[in-house]
Amino acid sequence: SRKSIPPSLTSHVKRKPGIPSTDDIVPAITDVQYENAEAIMTEFCKVPFLAEFSRPVSLLHPEMVTLYSKIIHHPMDLGHICRAIRRREYKNTREIQLDVWRVFSNCIKFHMHPNARDIAIPSFISIAVHLRDFFNSLWQEYMMPSDAPRRAPGKGISHVHSTFQKRAEARKERLLQVSSTVMTPKCLQKLAGALEFFISSGGKVDQLDRDAILGDPNNPKGDIATFIESLREVIKTIETNIENGQDYSVLELHRDLKKCYTEDVFEHEILKKMKISQRLDRILGKTLAPIHEVSCRGVNQSSIWGCMAAAIWARESKKKPYWPAIVLGILAPDDQKEDWHTSLTDRNEGRLPEKLRVDLKAAKRRAESGLKRQSSDLMSYFLVEFMGSHEFIWVKENDIIESFDPEEDVNVASAAGNITKRKRSNAFNTKQMTNAIEEGRWALEEFEIQLNNTCGDRSDDEDDFNDAGYTFDILCQSDDEADEMDGTVDEANESDIDERNELLASDGLLDFSIEGRKKAKARVLSLKKVKKERIVKEKERIVKEKEREKVKEKAKKVKASSKDDSKKLERQLELEERQEKRQQRELDSRRKKRARDHEKMLKELDRKAKKKKISEKRGNPNEVHNKRGRAEAIAKGFLVRKCIKDASFKGASFQPTSSVEPSGLLGMALAFRSAAGEIPFIDNTGKPFLVNSWDKIDVDGALKSSERCKLLQEQIDLIGKEIIKVDAATELRLALTKDAEKARLAMLNSTIDADDQVRATFTKKKKKAAKKGSNTPDREKDASKDDHDVASTTTDDKPGSQNEPIDDVDEIDQSSEA
Repeated sequence: SRKSIPPSLTSHVKRKPGIPSTDDIVPAITDVQYENAEAIMTEFCKVPFLAEFSRPVSLLHPEMVTLYSKIIHHPMDLGHICRAIRRREYKNTREIQLDVWRVFSNCIKFHMHPNARDIAIPSFISIAVHLRDFFNSLWQEYMMPSDAPRRAPGKGISHVHSTFQKRAEARKERLLQVSSTVMTPKCLQKLAGALEFFISSGGKVDQLDRDAILGDPNNPKGDIATFIESLREVIKTIETNIENGQDYSVLELHRDLKKCYTEDVFEHEILKKMKISQRLDRILGKTLAPIHEVSCRGVNQSSIWGCMAAAIWARESKKKPYWPAIVLGILAPDDQKEDWHTSLTDRNEGRLPEKLRVDLKAAKRRAESGLKRQSSDLMSYFLVEFMGSHEFIWVKENDIIESFDPEEDVNVASAAGNITKRKRSNAFNTKQMTNAIEEGRWALEEFEIQLNNTCGDRSDDEDDFNDAGYTFDILCQSDDEADEMDGTVDEANESDIDERNELLASDGLLDFSIEGRKKAKARVLSLKKVKKERIVKEKERIVKEKEREKVKEKAKKVKASSKDDSKKLERQLELEERQEKRQQRELDSRRKKRARDHEKMLKELDRKAKKKKISEKRGNPNEVHNKRGRAEAIAKGFLVRKCIKDASFKGASFQPTSSVEPSGLLGMALAFRSAAGEIPFIDNTGKPFLVNSWDKIDVDGALKSSERCKLLQEQIDLIGKEIIKVDAATELRLALTKDAEKARLAMLNSTIDADDQVRATFTKKKKKAAKKGSNTPDREKDASKDDHDVASTTTDDKPGSQNEPIDDVDEIDQSSEA
């Protein structure tokens, strides 16, 4: 199992950072940054599992091109990135960071997508997250200077300053997890060289550090000389340990480096002490990042590429057999708890699929409550993954056997001397148990290799590693097929910009869960809102700047003019001001004129409305004022009089029943009435359809007179009931007919009254128009002729006097009978 880690050393105050986006201005990349980028990729490409990320997926797996292109819209690979760095094709450092992040986010997205469920490999997700974390660690140490930029007073912390806070927190976590690691001679030699460069350069880690805080290293003075001497002692200690083969842990190195600038030096130079601390922390960070990466590696036998703590025998309960398993998490009592237990558990729980992680939370809570309930016999709980079946479960300490020996089956050993157990144990010597033991053997071998190579720099044959084809120098070589694929990459669109913004906001780790997608959409909307507000503010600023420039230009013109031309310039300015005032006055006068015209129009409309209301009050309330209404009234009156006066003017004819369309409205109505028995009809056989209930009673079929009398009495009762119903229906029909006749008479009278009213009003208007016209004899004759025509029209068509109502309906009925 892994060694213990000392407690936390320092803590940092967290501040709320800003959110980076692609709209932020990033300076162009420099030669120094390109050199550091090559150093990052050189160190990063030493990781032994980059085969699936070295070239485009379309070249590595042509059979997956169709599915992969549907899921991943912006493919990226490490070969493209390394060649672009070597060819100096990037414009800024942010593009390098985004491309590397996209390599691993594409991997996570593809293996979590529902359409790729059949070919997805869950361990690839853990590997991609692990590589992204390692790249971020290297980026923090190689591409960020030692000293954070100064913050503007009165402003909040920006995302640039937040990255330095994240780096400090990450350094603290890495130191906690690898503090007990013994450093290899290669690692110590590299560290000694970095410290020598730090002294010779005057206190610079690399060229990103601008200030030489130690001054002239050949002529140090005061506390700086003491510090350099102490630092050289540390270098000598490192060299001595390399020569003698003595162990030198990370914690001892950190302690020795800290003594150099904390013991009896820089007591009155706090700022210089802080800068030295930051730069030594950066040197140590460059050294510890690869060591921490090795400590976080998983084993290939784990389905989630889990970082194992030990290989054991474990069982679900006492009734279950022991099974080969690896430990992925530990919950120990307080007196047995170590710091690396929590980091190991959290790391492996983060690599679990979301659904499985949620399911295991309940078991973890039960284990935590079990630790609290224990009083005397304190037992730990272990998160284990069974080999073969790859099931995950929390088990108690008494359900495990720590020493895993693939050559010995503990189920057979525990059954010795017990016949029942011996028979039961034979059931587990199956192929599945054999495969599980073999997987446990491989996991144990891989774990032992990791423990023997804690710094990741020990290799039996360095040339074999380089021949694998995944070092930075080899990936930088030209690849015609990959270069051709690079030329077909589409330009960035809106979805690509949103994804880039999400990568920047999450440090390259996209959350593809349902909750993560909701947060991403909210973040995109927030960025769009901020961008819109920024554009509005920028426009306002530009307008204000233009106004200020105009004022400045006028002032410059006045100042630049000579004394002889000053009066002329003043007159010109006065003329311009007068012209502006004149234009303003004209504009005001036009506005006032429009206002007056508007008020005049409103008054005219108001006057016309009042006049119309007065005329309506004075006139007949039943008078029709529009032409269409008058024409309709005259036409209706003519038709009514024609029906009364002319017997040959017939109404609508009735349609015979035989010609009725069955599917029409009338046919459907007749069918319903026939079914109700209101209309008799003959069925298909030619016989009358029996719709009356008394017709269904067979009187002649009875043999006895009493039975016939009883049946006849039933017929009489039914006929009596039917007569009552028919009488009631007849009375209702007569009443409705009478009401309909009254309504019809009222309608005819109202139609004739409306016709009389329209004709009388039209005659009066003609007379008034004739009086207002010219007094010539011809005009008078025409007016009198028109009056005569109107009068004749109104009198000829009337059946009686003007207000004579129609009282007799029979007269109309007789004239309109069909």
